Amino acid sequence: LDIAKIIVSIQDPPMRTLGVFDIDTFFPKKDRMELAMNLNNLIAAPSFQNWLQGQPLDIASFLSTSDGKPRHSIFYIAHLNDAERMFFVTILLNQVIAWMRRQPGTTSLRALLYMDEIFGFFPPVAAPPSKKPMLTLLKQARAFGLGVILTTQNPVDLDYKGLTNAGTWFIGRLQTERDKMRVLNGLESVSSEAGTSLNRNELSRVISNLGKRVFLLHNVHEEASITFQTRWAMSYLRGPLTRTQIRTLMSGQTSDYIVSPPHTFSVTSQKSSASPPSVSSEIQQVYLSVSKSVTAATLDIESEKGSINVEKHLLVYSPAVLGRGRVHFVDTRKNVNEREDVSLFIHASDTLHWDNAHVADITQMADRSEPDAHFDELPETLNEPREFNALKKGLADHLYRTKSMKLFYSSILKLYSSSKETKSDFLMRLRQEAREKRDEKIDKLEKRYAKRLGKLQDRLSRAEVTLDKKQAGASSRKREVMVSVGESVLGMFMGRRSTRSASTAMSKYRQSKSAGMSVKEVEEKVTALKREIKELENELKEQTDTIRKEWDDALNEIQEVPIKPRKSDIDVHMVALAWIPHWQITYKDRSGTALTESVPAY
Repeated sequence: LDIAKIIVSIQDPPMRTLGVFDIDTFFPKKDRMELAMNLNNLIAAPSFQNWLQGQPLDIASFLSTSDGKPRHSIFYIAHLNDAERMFFVTILLNQVIAWMRRQPGTTSLRALLYMDEIFGFFPPVAAPPSKKPMLTLLKQARAFGLGVILTTQNPVDLDYKGLTNAGTWFIGRLQTERDKMRVLNGLESVSSEAGTSLNRNELSRVISNLGKRVFLLHNVHEEASITFQTRWAMSYLRGPLTRTQIRTLMSGQTSDYIVSPPHTFSVTSQKSSASPPSVSSEIQQVYLSVSKSVTAATLDIESEKGSINVEKHLLVYSPAVLGRGRVHFVDTRKNVNEREDVSLFIHASDTLHWDNAHVADITQMADRSEPDAHFDELPETLNEPREFNALKKGLADHLYRTKSMKLFYSSILKLYSSSKETKSDFLMRLRQEAREKRDEKIDKLEKRYAKRLGKLQDRLSRAEVTLDKKQAGASSRKREVMVSVGESVLGMFMGRRSTRSASTAMSKYRQSKSAGMSVKEVEEKVTALKREIKELENELKEQTDTIRKEWDDALNEIQEVPIKPRKSDIDVHMVALAWIPHWQITYKDRSGTALTESVPAY
């Protein structure tokens, strides 16, 4: 349904009852017209036309391509006015929440939602439409593997509850004392909830002294905050783009726009009768319910032919064979236990064989026709009970031959897709499963290496303390040697010769030399320990990279596995004569040519 068809269907609903009440009791015609007028005013506005084009807000398709390849999607709203920005952001956030709640919980990152400049969408006092879904994401998204990154130049413009739900903070230069106080209050609340201590005075001093491109990183899972400097990044700083510039930028870019299928209607000249044909009592008859009004059928024609002038219309039933059955797919090893309901029909004009059948998208059936309807002629072959008995047997054979369920299988992860899971969805699930397996394996590896690295770091720390002491001792020995030598030289100049002084000087020299050698030994030990630590870190990195590659390669090993039904798992519920409703519309096009077309009314 598009909005135009919804407006028409509100005035003339395709159902007669809702529950036990007729439609006019449940939703009076006057109220329906008021709703239809409000919607019509919406789509009549020229500024609304842009919202009827483009790619649907399907979050899964923004995270990966149809082939399952990861992607990032940018939503650019700088060219919109404030009301349109709020409209879009609110819808987008709610769609993200709907997608998020369909995902299983995980401790690994599944996706990332980043919003640049949150000002106005998450204020501390007001409650714009975007605030509730944003707060919901900040509180709940991490449990589903969805990370949320928000940026602002003024923390005071953000909701305080939202700040306390942020676990990782990157704090740069703050322009006002008020902004700094808001950040410190938020950090204090986050730290207290995480059960960690916070040195408010020290953080205040560090934040006040941050330079350009220097940030303070505070993570609630770490013992202390750290400062770091960002690297230089080349940016043209073009600023907001106009609609024309956006069109120029995106020219030649492909997009996964979803195009609705064309309407199905045909030119008809077949004669029809106002009275239904006589049918054998042994043949079951059904009538497909009329779910499309003549106004909606006219809109279908106009959407492809342009404006038309309708001269007359008629509801006509055409005969067909309708077959309905159920196929049961069972495979315990692959955890498959699915049922597929099948509805097929063969037009009376086609050869009566199920290979000529069309899939019937049937929502409702009736046991009688609509008043004032006409009927196409009934071929003799569709009035013979034995023909229907043969078709019933043939339908079971046709379903056995043609029906199968295709599953995707990962031999590395030992996972099968579900029956209704697309390849893209299956690859996203595999990617998350592989990421969790990878993270689990890397965590175990890092814990194992952490013990070895910890022991080496302890030895290095002790060696460095010893080195400091040895170096201090060696320096002291050198000074003693210099003093002793100086005394001997001075005594010699003054005419005093002392064997004892010379002996003392030599002794001091030997001690100094020994101390120097001891320092050198400790230095070599420190160097060896640092080298061993570096080698161990490189070994950890190599093994980590191997694990990452192993699980990345797991996504390339995808097989297609067909599941065929057994004959005993096929049930044929019905093979009947079906009367299919069409609107036969006679009109004149723009050139004045008279045409008659048939549009499905079911």
